[in-house]
Amino acid sequence: MCNVSCYTNSIFEQPWWLNIVAENSWKEILVEENDKVLARWVYTIRRNRVCMPVLTQTLGFWIHPDVRKDDIHFNCQKKIICKLINQLPAKNLILSLDVSNNYFLPFCWNGFWISPRITYRINNLSNLDLVYKNFAKIVKKNIKTASNKVSIQEIDDISILYRLMEKTFQIQNRRYPVEKKYLDRIYETCKIYNSCKLLYAIDSTNNIHSGALFVYDDRTCYYLVAGTDPKYRSGGANSLLVWEGIQFAAKKSKCFDFEGSMIEGIENFVRQFGGEPVVYYELKRLNVFRSFREILKPKIKQLLGYK
Repeated sequence: MCNVSCYTNSIFEQPWWLNIVAENSWKEILVEENDKVLARWVYTIRRNRVCMPVLTQTLGFWIHPDVRKDDIHFNCQKKIICKLINQLPAKNLILSLDVSNNYFLPFCWNGFWISPRITYRINNLSNLDLVYKNFAKIVKKNIKTASNKVSIQEIDDISILYRLMEKTFQIQNRRYPVEKKYLDRIYETCKIYNSCKLLYAIDSTNNIHSGALFVYDDRTCYYLVAGTDPKYRSGGANSLLVWEGIQFAAKKSKCFDFEGSMIEGIENFVRQFGGEPVVYYELKRLNVFRSFREILKPKIKQLLGYK
């Protein structure tokens, strides 16, 4: 299979991305007519269920623009989506759709649960002065403070960021849930495809305050992962890093996606950058046991004090 596909909504649906995060466990289903691909959907299987791979925000279905253009009553899209659903394996399933997949009723009619999720996006990067103007006062203050303490540099070492992320989770008495090998693979492969930017905030004595990895295609740049040394949490370096990432994104993409979040503390941070809340949908199709477990999961997290 070719490593690059034009039938995608985002970088996360590229074969080369899926080869990194899902190895040999991803599949592709197509709807074709007269040798023309009308729709494509990719999914991954792990532990005998369809699920989201690590560090992958969405895996939506792609529908040809020609179909969408004239389908104002969604008749063609309904038929195509039903054909895609019929090709899915009969397994427990949890998938997050792309933000463009806003016609989801066929899933409701076919026994799926639909849950809205939120990300924040700056949809127009053409005027960076206006983007900055829309930042909250606290963000502008943090950027100014950090600019006097640190400089933003590129260092070709993803291990530094992984250690920062581990520290970020350690102060919450939690273990970072992603194995380092996945972050290594994403970084090394994205470099090959010119699809990432790794930035660090470093002070005059070479202390690294924060780091962030941005991944992108010509449509959207994603704030994929970030970490801050707890010793420098109040220094504003993470705000400066995001601003640098946005300025970089303006040269490569049309949109900047903060990748969430539904987590209150993270949502409060990204909301201050003036992005628009954008809804995307999570699909679930579960047996009785897994349904019960999914209902209990947020309650257990609340009891354990997870934000």
